[in-house]
Amino acid sequence: MTDRLDAGIDARRKRVPLPRVGTLLRTVAWFALRLLLVVLFIVWWFVLRIVEHESWPPPDDAVTAAQAEAATAAFLARDDVAIPDLAIPLAPSTAAIAQFYSGGDQFFPAILDDLARAESSIHILMFAIGPGDVADSLVAVLEDRARAGVEVRLIVDRFASKVDGHTAPLFDRMQAAGVEVVANDLFPVDRDGPLEGGSIDWWQDELGNADHRKMLVIDGQVGWAGGAGFEDHFLYGPYHDTYARVTGAVVRQMQMVFLTSFHVLGGQAPEREVLGGYFPAPVDPGTIPATVLHNVPGGHLPGTQAIREVIDTASRELDILNPYLADPDIIDRIEVAGERGVDVTLVGPGESNVPQARAALHHNYPRLFAAGVEGYEFEELIHAKVIVADDTVVIGSINLDAWALYRNHEIAIMLVDPTVAGDARSTMIEDVLARSYPVDVDEGRWSRVQNWFWDKFVYFL
Repeated sequence: MTDRLDAGIDARRKRVPLPRVGTLLRTVAWFALRLLLVVLFIVWWFVLRIVEHESWPPPDDAVTAAQAEAATAAFLARDDVAIPDLAIPLAPSTAAIAQFYSGGDQFFPAILDDLARAESSIHILMFAIGPGDVADSLVAVLEDRARAGVEVRLIVDRFASKVDGHTAPLFDRMQAAGVEVVANDLFPVDRDGPLEGGSIDWWQDELGNADHRKMLVIDGQVGWAGGAGFEDHFLYGPYHDTYARVTGAVVRQMQMVFLTSFHVLGGQAPEREVLGGYFPAPVDPGTIPATVLHNVPGGHLPGTQAIREVIDTASRELDILNPYLADPDIIDRIEVAGERGVDVTLVGPGESNVPQARAALHHNYPRLFAAGVEGYEFEELIHAKVIVADDTVVIGSINLDAWALYRNHEIAIMLVDPTVAGDARSTMIEDVLARSYPVDVDEGRWSRVQNWFWDKFVYFL
């Protein structure tokens, strides 16, 4: 009897199928696919998704230069602020002086001279600082000024500046001298506060958004905006860039942008009682119409929308220097400008650190040429972000690609004046054109296929 029972049990065991390897692999693959789809959705939603709110022209309640101090004080009094709160509309203002510099050999010495003369405060918003002669000169000046009692504050992008990597010794030196440094965290984990001892920001509101801005405010009286980091390749080549130096009432709004950004990133806010020292009355408010264009991730895009308007309203001349002209909407608008008879000149890079963006532009050159647009390529890598349209100049950090136009922190200054526009053309546009050559579109089949391919992926470039 026992033998029969044992035999029956053994038979049933044999009839119960064991999981096959193929079934297990299919289950794992299906789970991995679903997990991948969830991850891709999260990346798209929080990083790649383009959100745009009406941001231009500035509304009637936009903060004026005269209101910048009070608006900053109200902002610094809050301890519940996050990146989206930086989306503060800024009203048109004025500049007294607008000077342009083409090439690192021109703007780096002038910037360092202004920094060396600082008496009360130095505020620097800088995407990238890298080891080399330029950074060494910067750090030496900041150390000297900080030890002389000048308040020095610095905002950097942690990833671009390699704060935790080979640039760390430079930041150690600055902090040891009393420079206050905070960083934007493009990648996890988002930490707010000083580089040493910051705390985790549970909102993680910086992730996926580079802080691509390049701006300096010195003593609340002098402002700089441009496209170059403090890196040697902007001085010795092959990168060519530009900066604008401004004084006047508009600098008060630049100061507001810095102080509110510093506060959101966990920096120690100045006491309200001494805040007026950062907003001194300008020696000369100026009469040059000037507006700070400040893009904030999450859809506040006055820079993007102002650039569209500048292109759309150009009637005589439109000159554009940009390393990554890949956005289809901007390209369409440039084509239309050429078709309506505007004298359009584009200068892109002869060599690019993002060859995919250059390829996408090359795909569009035939239709731009058909519209009468003239295209040139700089002898090396043009990195400047400059638009001169009739009597309007836009200069700053805004590239004409999806990241800069829609996703990053960006900053630029728009100046509207025929004399200023003439200076911009003679100083920056003509300088670059003298070292550029007409675009030669490769007609080879393989090149055309590659250019077409990258044009279809500009959403990610």
